Amino acid sequence: MATRMGVDVGGTFTDLVFYDGDTGEVRIAKGPSTSDAPDRGVLHVVGDTLDPDAIARTRYFLHGSTVALNALLERKGVTVGLLSTAGFRDTLELRRGDRARMTDYRWRPPEPLVPRQLRFDVRERMLVDGTAATPLGLGDVDAAFAACTAAGVEVIAVVYLNAYANPEHEVATGERLRALGFTGDIVLSHAISREFKEYERTSTTVVDASIRPIMAGYLKRLSAGLRDLGMAGEALITNSGGGAMSFTEGETRSYLTIQSGPVAGAVATAELCAQLGFPRGIAADVGGTSFDTCLVADGKPAMTYETHIAGMPLQAPFVDVRSIGAGGGSLAYRDAGGLLRVGPRSAGAQPGPACYGRGGTEPTVTDAAATLGLLAAGSLAGNLDLDVAAAERAVGKLANEMGMSTADTARGIITIANAAMANAVREMSLQRGHDPREHVLVAFGGAGPLFGSLIADELGCSHVLVPVHAGNFSAWGLLGQDRVYAASQTIVTRLDEHGMPVLRSTLDGLTDRLSGQGTGDETVITERLVDARYVGQEHSLTVPFPDTGDPAVVRAAFDNAYATAFGHSLDDPVETVAVRQVRRCLLPPRIPGAHAVTGGPRPGTADAFSFHRNENIEFAVVARNTLAPGERLAGPAIVTEETATTYLDAGHHAEIHPDGTMVITHDLD
Repeated sequence: MATRMGVDVGGTFTDLVFYDGDTGEVRIAKGPSTSDAPDRGVLHVVGDTLDPDAIARTRYFLHGSTVALNALLERKGVTVGLLSTAGFRDTLELRRGDRARMTDYRWRPPEPLVPRQLRFDVRERMLVDGTAATPLGLGDVDAAFAACTAAGVEVIAVVYLNAYANPEHEVATGERLRALGFTGDIVLSHAISREFKEYERTSTTVVDASIRPIMAGYLKRLSAGLRDLGMAGEALITNSGGGAMSFTEGETRSYLTIQSGPVAGAVATAELCAQLGFPRGIAADVGGTSFDTCLVADGKPAMTYETHIAGMPLQAPFVDVRSIGAGGGSLAYRDAGGLLRVGPRSAGAQPGPACYGRGGTEPTVTDAAATLGLLAAGSLAGNLDLDVAAAERAVGKLANEMGMSTADTARGIITIANAAMANAVREMSLQRGHDPREHVLVAFGGAGPLFGSLIADELGCSHVLVPVHAGNFSAWGLLGQDRVYAASQTIVTRLDEHGMPVLRSTLDGLTDRLSGQGTGDETVITERLVDARYVGQEHSLTVPFPDTGDPAVVRAAFDNAYATAFGHSLDDPVETVAVRQVRRCLLPPRIPGAHAVTGGPRPGTADAFSFHRNENIEFAVVARNTLAPGERLAGPAIVTEETATTYLDAGHHAEIHPDGTMVITHDLD
């Protein structure tokens, strides 16, 4: 049996879950994240938690990281030069004709990652059918190389019009740059995306070029550090579209790691909902810095094939995760208008919330919870002792600024943070035709179980699931990742009996492109998809492509998806714009659900605020590892475990599922 280790890096904590495939032993740990060098925090938590023998026996190291995302958000990427088809030098700046915020007259698009002086025209032209209309101007390539060299460009991106149909000119340009002596990375757009939409493909290619050296350096350092600790197994990193890929692929396709951090929790949510028989769920991952949410249905997280990060479009498969700056470490403050605000600025890992006792003095969401008694008293994750007095001082200072009592300020902080999280879920659900009342909420992350029932009550969800090892649930989700390879190709054709042969032929080409991925002993599952739209429309929806290739089946699936999203369907003809194929190689063995929790019992009671009753009342304090499967616990209660604290308000009760999951429901009044 294979032994696996999952390590997920968050803004405050780095979480580890170790699973021994021979004995079934599970070890969990949290350590502080090191934002200046995340690999150092990973290696510390691995070395401090596991003995050399356990590290040596690890067959798969599975990782979730925010390095690429942070590099993009903070615009810390390297200097990039861009070669474009003549006349398309300013594609990044022209963008689209729409605005991200239509009613905000002050809105300005983000500055392009490549300034105009480092964008160069190259004479060439491919037509949409792949025919070369204008030959490649090698003299323009030579001139661009000289300018890039003089400007200290570290990576060159090449994006030619219609290269998705025929990449010949991009390949020749890359070869020319190498022949001229360029030693940095060369990123060719057709290797990033084989889909149309020139702006989106250009943006994705430039993003990859910008962050690739940073991500490659991080993965190389981490890989070397793991080897130094004695790990001889394979290192994999989570793909933004779900599944995992090798560190080597992460180094060369860095744009696929941008959402690596939140994805594992969404995938684990889908698996948990399927195991417990809930067809639809909402992931509610409340960490120290952010709140991440995603819808899941029928055992799969929602997917998108074009997303925006920091105002820049990315043309790639992404698990559809919505992230906002609301977490346990989010700072509360009084704004210029005298209103109480929470986030997005965070206390981070250092110094962290005041109640962590690391020198923090500004009030955070966690400090508000400690002030209200929602965390009881004692130790927190990461070997931290809860300093309630420090939390009260931090919140009290803000309360004086607001002219409010400390308790009222703390309640306001929790209420505002909870409303922000609920609104993020509404954006993912109600605005897309999904009723959150028909979903179960899965609460995880260090502060997820604290907010789970509060968010569910705000949204009207009937059940809240708090998984075992809730604080490390994303790291647990990493253990179940498989290798996933995906490919796509733009093909515009009518969805009818005349267009089906073209679609099948294109999909067969994707099969050939992916056929060498994975090893021979892995079980392989293949999924085929098609992007379709009504003729005359701009945007498309992605639906399954059946093995039978029956156009009527595809049409029915598209009409249903359209009706769900927009409330109606049309009788207009349908056309496809792209086909997709996903090759999932299952890593042996399958990881079972977790069954046990660890943590010392803290019996007794605590005085805490009840949002249901709007007053301070006595809460029972219960250690989660004392709750047996089938047991029912009525609120008010605070359930403690090693990695998280569950707030079970009055008017709620929890039942322990046989697999250890805590199922919370709101009692009927």
